[in-house]
Amino acid sequence: MTIRYDDGAIISLASVKSLWDKIPWARGRDLDTIAVALLNSQRIVHAWDGDRLVGTARVLTDGAYYATLWDVIVDPNYQGQGIGTSLVDRAIEPYRSRGFSFIALFAAEGKEDFYKHRGFSMHPRGMKIEEPL
Repeated sequence: MTIRYDDGAIISLASVKSLWDKIPWARGRDLDTIAVALLNSQRIVHAWDGDRLVGTARVLTDGAYYATLWDVIVDPNYQGQGIGTSLVDRAIEPYRSRGFSFIALFAAEGKEDFYKHRGFSMHPRGMKIEEPL
């Protein structure tokens, strides 16, 4: 199996929804909201097995100080093969060594070590307001 990566490609929202629905914390997002999220992302990286979307990652940034990594999602049937690592590396590569104060993310429960191996560390002052979708 050869995984192909691309960034910024226009793809079917239905294929994104189908992938995201395989992950509990991303399940149930509607197509219109997915479209808004993708349109407002500065960088999106996709992983493909042939014509099958098997992974995504996206970045939001102000372009100067901060970038945030979101929706690193790999099809459960493809996890453990380095796809998530490649998605993270490709997504944040343009923002490394550019003088940003930091690149942040919210890790899914149990995935903290995965991100630590990618160079992320825990931040003691992280806070959030969580609202129901």
